[in-house]
Amino acid sequence: MRRKLLAALLLVVVVGGCGTGSPDASSATTASPSAVARPGGPASDPPGTPTGTPSSGATAPQPRFADLTQGSTTSVVTLHSYDPANASAVVEPILFMTSDAYCRAFKIDRSDGRCTHLAYITEESHTKVTVPLADDVAYFTWEDAQGDVCMDAPEKGGTCPMTGKQFAAWFALNKRAMVAVATELGVITRMAIVYTP
Repeated sequence: MRRKLLAALLLVVVVGGCGTGSPDASSATTASPSAVARPGGPASDPPGTPTGTPSSGATAPQPRFADLTQGSTTSVVTLHSYDPANASAVVEPILFMTSDAYCRAFKIDRSDGRCTHLAYITEESHTKVTVPLADDVAYFTWEDAQGDVCMDAPEKGGTCPMTGKQFAAWFALNKRAMVAVATELGVITRMAIVYTP
């Protein structure tokens, strides 16, 4: 009985915390972010629903947290643990959107401070998942050796290549940092550091 209850709880946590899509960041700009907010809705709202926003009645599909455990997807995540020796990482999928895209997606009034004062907004999924690393995972940073910024879009992270050892050294100094990851068949193939002010 206890095993069945634990299995049911695990299923609720996994299914309830992750969606199968990725954030709608199509309107993200390449301007340097000036602020990142972490708003949270009431406990009764589903993940990704900001405070004061109705959780139903939207005509357009709302962004959902990526399911990194299957298929191929991209997402910005909070990197909780990185273990290259065991080829795994513990991550928390998040929404990382420009404030304009976020306010449009969740139909937030344009006068709201989140829409007028912030460049980017994040929304945590509060779900951690362990994802295996590919043998040939590629690592990237947003700043080259000369200090120049190398980035196509903020939600994709940096484009300057770095080694696995350099990434590990960076992570040792930057716990719970945001990283853009790409997966293929539930395995991380790309990890790129996301610029935050």
